[in-house]
Amino acid sequence: MHRRKFIGMLGLGSLGAAWRLGAGEDKSGPGLVLQFDDGWANWTETIAPELDKAGGKATGFVCNQYVDSGRVSLEALRKLQDEFGWEIGSHAYRHLNAPRYVARHGVEKWLEKELDASLAALRKAGLHARSLAFPFNALTPELAQAVKSRVESYRRAEPLAMAPGIRPDGSVPGTTIDIAQYTPVNIVKSWLDFAARKKQVLFLYGHRVLPDDRFARGSVTGIADEVLTVDRAVNAPEGEALVLVPNPERRASRRAMVGIVSVEGRKMRVDGVGDLKVGDRFIVGPTYGTPLSDFRSILAHAKGKLPFYTIHEIVRQKHLTRK
Repeated sequence: MHRRKFIGMLGLGSLGAAWRLGAGEDKSGPGLVLQFDDGWANWTETIAPELDKAGGKATGFVCNQYVDSGRVSLEALRKLQDEFGWEIGSHAYRHLNAPRYVARHGVEKWLEKELDASLAALRKAGLHARSLAFPFNALTPELAQAVKSRVESYRRAEPLAMAPGIRPDGSVPGTTIDIAQYTPVNIVKSWLDFAARKKQVLFLYGHRVLPDDRFARGSVTGIADEVLTVDRAVNAPEGEALVLVPNPERRASRRAMVGIVSVEGRKMRVDGVGDLKVGDRFIVGPTYGTPLSDFRSILAHAKGKLPFYTIHEIVRQKHLTRK
């Protein structure tokens, strides 16, 4: 396959990263790093068992507030670490926007209240917390510099997250597989193939992997003001933030997503229709979720092609000496 044609398969927004990767061959081995944010029972109930079947593991970034609230338990996190081989990192103590917090209170206060407190609590519970994902992936150069003495790595969100390992600034990249920035499975598979061919590590992150019946696919049959009529009834779980992805056969930008205000059968009140047109196809589902069938397809494609690593293993370059 010609190089230009292959890169065209990678999806919009990833061209620059793909060309940079092609500038020279890296001598390290390829790999796949999966990351999951916040802290959910879903990690032990669904994600870890699915990964285990594929011989995989992941890094979970935990907000301590979700441990305190009981949404995820320390016992579950220790099980992920000790039995499933996961790495547990910090997502800060509370899910606050770090740059906004620093603008009000200063970087030292954020380090004390949000990062140091988080790491101390996780380590006291027997979790080897060594990495950080900023809430909302929001950071500044000042924050990036400040966390270097506390953790061995932190994440930067990128349209196509491939690298031979940790960057000189201490960061690792990450590209989301959440429906909130939906990427078709065939494009994710092309990334896996590209990482294997170029001997790069692909870094993907999400939040939860949910049953397919939590997502609805269909087409728009009518638009009136900010009310969409669709060709089938949409299930809206109570208390779940939903997003509509238009034309899910191609990779969508964040601006293309449509927030769902309310659902009643085949009618959805939305927060602006954007570029939606009658006849457009869509997928609707929890904003921070990945369909189970998509996840299984990604794992099946990666198995035997790319070994799975935690971020700590990449930082320590254990993938370079694998047998």
